[in-house]
Amino acid sequence: MPDVRRYLSEVRYPCERGELLRSATAQGAGEDVLGHLGKLPEQHYADAEAVHRLLGSDVDPHP
Repeated sequence: MPDVRRYLSEVRYPCERGELLRSATAQGAGEDVLGHLGKLPEQHYADAEAVHRLLGSDVDPHP
């Protein structure tokens, strides 16, 4: 899985999936990153750690 952290550095939490996608797009994320984010449930995300938990354990929320 691609490392999405750098594409979400400008996100203001809490936010919804749409904001994650907008931020990643604005930061130049490719289709691989956008595809993973697009698969996230439509819900409120309290913080980056919540996003990373749902994306999978191969993404370290603490770089």
